[in-house]
Amino acid sequence: MGIDLRRVARTLSAVENRRPEADELLRKAYALTRPVPVIGLTGPPGAGKSTLVDLLALHWAEGGARVAVLAIDPSSPYTGGAVLGDRFRMDKASAHPNVFVRSLSSRGHVGGLSRAVQDVVTVLGALDFDRVIVETVGSGQSDIEVAQLADCVVVVSVPGLGDHIQAAKAGILEIGDLYAVNKADLPGADTVAGHLTANLDLIYPGEGGVNAASVSGHGVLAANAALHERHGTAQQGESFWRPPVLRVSARQGSGVVELAAACDAFLSWQHDSGRALHRRAERRRLHILRLVTARLLQASHGQALLPVLQAQAEALSGGLSTPEQAADAVIDQLCLAWAAARSGGP
Repeated sequence: MGIDLRRVARTLSAVENRRPEADELLRKAYALTRPVPVIGLTGPPGAGKSTLVDLLALHWAEGGARVAVLAIDPSSPYTGGAVLGDRFRMDKASAHPNVFVRSLSSRGHVGGLSRAVQDVVTVLGALDFDRVIVETVGSGQSDIEVAQLADCVVVVSVPGLGDHIQAAKAGILEIGDLYAVNKADLPGADTVAGHLTANLDLIYPGEGGVNAASVSGHGVLAANAALHERHGTAQQGESFWRPPVLRVSARQGSGVVELAAACDAFLSWQHDSGRALHRRAERRRLHILRLVTARLLQASHGQALLPVLQAQAEALSGGLSTPEQAADAVIDQLCLAWAAARSGGP
């Protein structure tokens, strides 16, 4: 049985736009204990992420899975509008009855994700989808929120964009569970894959995929708590995961099956090792923290905060304050506004 596209679209619109029925929908969704695996794809513009997502979604759908695709498009910092055009590059998957494709605007949210994406993912799980693929607006050392949302992060690189330099950046090396070198039919793909592999060698022992504890570990992997929580360490008598580097060509359709299999292998290892539960608990904690920040700003009534910001900026310019002191003053104002809003004050 195919997906009721209209029902799913109406439900997600209510959640994304915070309509009156959204609270009840979210309450029911979060009450269910059916977490849906989330695969996040990130990479620079022009890396072919949309085409790769199209083929991955089609591959899993043809295997019988119900797949939802969330394509996060950048929004204008002035109007808040977005083209939302990624779905038009996913014509193969969107025609399959087991695939639902949705574009979400980032709405000015830094980090490459939409504010509503965590709630949308939870609702999709409640709507009986088997997996969700999230395509972000880009990648970089500041755009790494996808690592906090997804159960499996695929970092997409391509030849010709200076990726031998990107590969050496800590943010790129630390967010990926898999690395896909797209457009592998072009010159330079082997060089990009070689740079990624060489940099991963500095952190991980063993080969790409699941490794036994008998492989001697590297001090960097053992010492990095974040990587240990996600990928394990060879020094504690357990299996560990080394992110593989795979060559794919979305245009030619080559390597997609292998990439999908690697995603499935990582999800299975993460589940068996118990790390999936930890990752999802951390995801909920960060989601609550983001909501706290947003609600404090909302309680300030926007315009009411401007005089405080202006006064603190002038104090800073006049040498009467430091940035930390200015921030403390703004936070004090936010807390006062929040307390007034909670008590029904002006």
